[in-house]
Amino acid sequence: MKNFIILIAIILTCNSTYAQQDTIVYYKNHTPIASSNGADQQVVIQQNNRMSSIMMTCSWKDNKWKVDKTEIIKLKKDGSYKVSNGTSHYMRSYKKIKDGYEVQEFNHEGKLRHKGLSRNRFPLHRVGQWQNLHDNKVVGISIYKEEAMIKSYIIANDKHLPTNTYANADSLAIYKDGEDGYEKAISETVEYPRICQENGITGRVLVLFAIDVNGSPSEIQILKGADHHLNVAAATAVKSCKDWTPAFKDGKPVKLYQIAPIDFELR
Repeated sequence: MKNFIILIAIILTCNSTYAQQDTIVYYKNHTPIASSNGADQQVVIQQNNRMSSIMMTCSWKDNKWKVDKTEIIKLKKDGSYKVSNGTSHYMRSYKKIKDGYEVQEFNHEGKLRHKGLSRNRFPLHRVGQWQNLHDNKVVGISIYKEEAMIKSYIIANDKHLPTNTYANADSLAIYKDGEDGYEKAISETVEYPRICQENGITGRVLVLFAIDVNGSPSEIQILKGADHHLNVAAATAVKSCKDWTPAFKDGKPVKLYQIAPIDFELR
């Protein structure tokens, strides 16, 4: 009898777990696909209750799914929700329209940074044109067709520069040890100007640069600056981080662009 009760408990637990798993979206090179066959990434949304869900981003490594990021989604009654991972958060608002939603995404300071159309309020299936904004200025555009990104650009000085995304390459430009390796290299390389420290000058600098066909950072420019000394320090750090493998398209290396945000904060 005891074993029977334990078995029932296990069954109920499994059923409860699967009942919460209300959304799974599979991707191949960041393009949504119909099933897990050949997928290299998946996003799983498990519903805790009507107002709260857990979103997990997973990648296929060593023949198993590995959770890369876990975020908590908390719905609000005003047509918005908060997404947080324990250390940072952002907000999205959504408006129901025919065949989908208008979605706007705001950073932790409440500033609009992305907007566009999606099949659902969690923009896992984006359609049409999505804008990337900074200080209410459009700094990038991504275009989706049949829910796959087909073009992506950074806008700088009236030029449309192809971003380091699968819309523009078959394989991306990657830094040694990936994104974490690049963040570590930047943090170890950047020097906070003493004159700024002594005068309490802080800020975020957005550095636009190309990763050329040799895997070197080039065409370095300040997309959004702060104090002059901070701008110079940020650009110097980006120039010093050279351990890139270039992007490839049709078997040949190609030059693509990306943005490095560098924060200067007094501790």
